[in-house]
Amino acid sequence: MKKILSIGLAVIFVVSFAVVAIAAEEMFSLKGPVVSVDSGAKTVTVHSVEGVSTATDNRWKGDVIFTTNDMTKIIMGKEKKAFSDLKAGQEVKVKFHEKEGKSIAVKIKIMSEKKASGY
Repeated sequence: MKKILSIGLAVIFVVSFAVVAIAAEEMFSLKGPVVSVDSGAKTVTVHSVEGVSTATDNRWKGDVIFTTNDMTKIIMGKEKKAFSDLKAGQEVKVKFHEKEGKSIAVKIKIMSEKKASGY
């Protein structure tokens, strides 16, 4: 019984450490229209006019390529969407972090046409 408890505590410790490490990454967000979607590479290119004002060098201006993965949430309103729902021309808001020189999308919010015309 002690062995099982020890293993359980060790697993909890490792998982909590991983969650803290992920949460420690600096997050950014930007808005813009989707320029292109590459389903083979699982990337989406968004054109950002404003860039990211919270970044010290504001380097995410123009066309920005975002890598997606199985952890990337794609939504429209409260509805969950799939990568295949992303289309060129859609206005999106992307929440992302940078890892190994790549912009990794954590959440992509597809703006409704009514909201998109407002910004």
